[in-house]
Amino acid sequence: MDQIMDNAYTVTSNLFGPESGIPWWAWLFVIAAIMFKFLVPEPKTVRDIADERDQMLLNELLGGGEGGKKGKKDKKKKK
Repeated sequence: MDQIMDNAYTVTSNLFGPESGIPWWAWLFVIAAIMFKFLVPEPKTVRDIADERDQMLLNELLGGGEGGKKGKKDKKKKK
């Protein structure tokens, strides 16, 4: 067990320690590559944009949106 811990410590020291061959700022690129999906939002596909447009049109036609009849009644009640 001690040998495993010593090997693990040696490997980590060689990767992250002061005597490492890899500079500290290079690890920022590794972290950015791993977290890329979280840092940069994924662009919407044409299908997603079309679905949103269709949903907005349906809301307007069926009166479920802000501009529908229900929206006007709510505005009158608030006054």
